[in-house]
Amino acid sequence: MEVTDVPYNEKQKGYTMKYLNKLKEIRFRVTQDEFERYEQAAKKAGYSSLRQFYMDAINEKIENIAH
Repeated sequence: MEVTDVPYNEKQKGYTMKYLNKLKEIRFRVTQDEFERYEQAAKKAGYSSLRQFYMDAINEKIENIAH
């Protein structure tokens, strides 16, 4: 299948906006040193995504608090 340069249309934009409106965004800033530390830890743990590393760490913390 060949990728073409079809412009993003209003219908696609509507679908994207509907999806994004169902989500909440979490953002935070870290120092370069902290970022590198997190990135290295994620790679060492076998994560290909920092996002998934963050989500797993948060969920693990929640589980520890709940028990």
